[in-house]
Parts: sequence; structure tokens; C-alpha cells
Amino acid sequence: MKGQLKMPYFEINFDPFIALAKITGAPISNPLNLISFTETADVGGISFTYGTEIGQLNNLGLLRSMTNSRINIRVPADMQVVQKAVLLRPDMITICDPETDDTTVDIPSKVIRDLATAVVNMENVGVAVRLKPDVKCMKEAYQMGIDEVEIATNELVEQASHTAFLEYLGRITHTIRIGRRNNLRVSVGGALNYRMIRALNEVVEVEFISVGRALLAQAFLLGFDTAVKEFMTIIEIS
Repeated sequence: MKGQLKMPYFEINFDPFIALAKITGAPISNPLNLISFTETADVGGISFTYGTEIGQLNNLGLLRSMTNSRINIRVPADMQVVQKAVLLRPDMITICDPETDDTTVDIPSKVIRDLATAVVNMENVGVAVRLKPDVKCMKEAYQMGIDEVEIATNELVEQASHTAFLEYLGRITHTIRIGRRNNLRVSVGGALNYRMIRALNEVVEVEFISVGRALLAQAFLLGFDTAVKEFMTIIEIS
């Protein structure tokens, strides 16, 4: 079965690096210093949450001159913020809730529907929502005309036993398959480590695997370039 699955793209979530930049000026905390490594490693996408602290990342013209990776901007469910982010012309806008532990949103929601509609009607900008692994929410996303769903995997790492881990993995897998049957692109992200990436790749096909904190931790140990290559290898061979 594994041989039948398409290899997912690797997305680097720069939010942990941006958060680190608030307390240190270390070169590893500045995403612009790292973009060249992502291009060399052929990383599929980069993402970050829109806000005042993103600095030069709001210059997407500069970013596009440095990388061919998909640019995914994460935004809260706020029309003004969404409109500002859309003006930057990213490839993807992902609606999330930075105030929740796993940054997921709840649907059905008129607010989310209105935001999604505003982005869906724009050319060359896709819209995604970040959801818990729930079949009803996945079907609602399809009915809203969403381009892509990012499934939060944060709770997978919290499972206390192997049995609980497999049960929750099954829940994620089932939700993703329902989305794909409805022609939704589905990605995953949230506290992902090597073990979870391998487990997901064994059983289900996704578009992007988004990694942030684990990559930052490995970057401190190995260097950013080596850490990126290790994650790329895990994604490719698992």
C-alpha cells in the first residue's frame, strides 16, 4: 500500500523561529537567513502567521525571488487581518485560531464561511481551514468551497498508549480519506515528529506535512540545513 501513496510536500512553519526572534537575535531565528537552505533542499512550502512581528516576511516579492516554495500565510478569523494578508498575494491563506491550543477553528460558522467566501472569490489565492480530525467538519469544509484543509495532529503525540495512538491515528486517517473523496486537498501539521510522520505516511496520502517546533529543535542540535534534509529524508522514505 505504501508504494501507491504519493509523496507529500514538506512545509516549514516558521512561527517557532519568529517567536524565538522576539527573545534572541540569533541568525537561526531569522527566516530570511534560512530561505536559501529551503530552496536548496527543494522544500515544498513555507508558512507563517500574519502579524506585526513577521518583519520582512511581509515582502512576498522578496520571498518569491528567493524561493519557489508555496507561501502559506496563517490568519485568525478576522476579516481585516484576512484582507491585509490577501493583499500580500500568498499562494494560500489558512484560517486558524491562534488562541486555541492546536490553533483549530470550529465549523460550521458564519464568520468562517464569510471569510472563506471572500478569499475563494479571489484569483490565484487558495483558502484553507485548520480543523480537528472530524468528519462532519471535513464535509462542512467541502460545502463551503474550501480549497484545502489542514488537519491538526497535536493530540496524536499526547496519546498515552500505543493503542490510543493507533485509535487516534485511525481517526485522522478516516477524516483525511473522507476529505479526499470530496476532492479536498488535505494537509497535516501540529507537533509532528519523526514517528508521527512515518505513521501517517504509511497509511494515508496528504498534500503537505507542516513541521515547525521539531525542526527548530533539530536545527539547534544539527544545524538548520542538516535538520531540513533529515526531515525531507523521513518524508521521502517513510
